[in-house]
Amino acid sequence: MVVIVSGPNEFEKARQGLRAARNLKRGRLIEDVRVFFVGPGVLLLDREGENYGLVEEFLQAYKQYGVRASACAGNLRAYGLEEKIDKNLVIADDTAAVLAEAVTEGLSIATF
Repeated sequence: MVVIVSGPNEFEKARQGLRAARNLKRGRLIEDVRVFFVGPGVLLLDREGENYGLVEEFLQAYKQYGVRASACAGNLRAYGLEEKIDKNLVIADDTAAVLAEAVTEGLSIATF
């Protein structure tokens, strides 16, 4: 699981995680790859944000490769993004539930 906590001010750091997730799945290096946006990372999902075009390319690739992309519902609400995200590409989810599932399933978690 790749967790994106870096927001627009640290876009290059976030992009490293977005790229890693795509490449892990595209190269079939890991079967179950998931991406979770939390904290300021959810700001990257704002379709009006300056970096959204590139983020959307990653999200489209995730959909094509079967990578589950989700975002913290509470953070989406806090940043006023609930209606601004593309719900065809990103699922709003509960952070505790996402992390508990990852731990229960024995997934490794990398944070960017």
